[in-house]
Amino acid sequence: MGSPGNDRRTMKIGLSYDEGTPKYRLYTGALIAAAERANIEVQTFWLAGTGRSLDHTALETIDGLVLTGGADVEPSRYGFADPEHLCRSKPQRDEAEAGILARALERRLPILAICRGLQLLNVAQGGSLVPDIATAAAHQLHDDQRHPVTIEPDSGLAILTGTTEGTATSSHHQAIDRLGRDLRVCARHADGTIEAIEWTHPMRKPWLVAVQWHPERMGPDEPLSGPLYRAFLQAVAASHG
Repeated sequence: MGSPGNDRRTMKIGLSYDEGTPKYRLYTGALIAAAERANIEVQTFWLAGTGRSLDHTALETIDGLVLTGGADVEPSRYGFADPEHLCRSKPQRDEAEAGILARALERRLPILAICRGLQLLNVAQGGSLVPDIATAAAHQLHDDQRHPVTIEPDSGLAILTGTTEGTATSSHHQAIDRLGRDLRVCARHADGTIEAIEWTHPMRKPWLVAVQWHPERMGPDEPLSGPLYRAFLQAVAASHG
């Protein structure tokens, strides 16, 4: 994968957590495919994973962060006791990713947050989650299925995607309840479920796209997939001149 000019260094993209199933390869595949299209040279690094502790050295050298999907966020992190055992969480993952996200925000790294990643970000900002949404079946689709998404016309996401409506693939039974600090809703499902969030005031904040759907399971030419990766990679490249 080439890049114009011999002085342009390879961008290092950290992915937050690998649970070891085949679908986690889709995250790296989508990044690499988007980078090839954009003629940007990238290396991808898994920062932590099942049976793998957090790589602190890599965390200090990455240029951008992808918060990946996966297990539910531990409900105690947003004040829910979960007496009915609705959540399927992995506390060790929460601990690792909480540290990863905190350091990424400190370093002002561009962040692409996907599914659980959006939920983790919201909780880290003091928000809460609906532990099991009533319309969960409508949000757990096969990779070749889509549901409609409506995007706020005045949002950064609308500018990035060039549209105010589209379709996306989801796989989740939880959703944002109370918004975290400094965040605003920028997209919703027809049933009202929050599908994307962004900074309320993005000035002096790291670049952020946070979506409830799975762009890595969608085609690169779909408006709610390809443009997200291109914009993320451009933000990473721009932050390093």
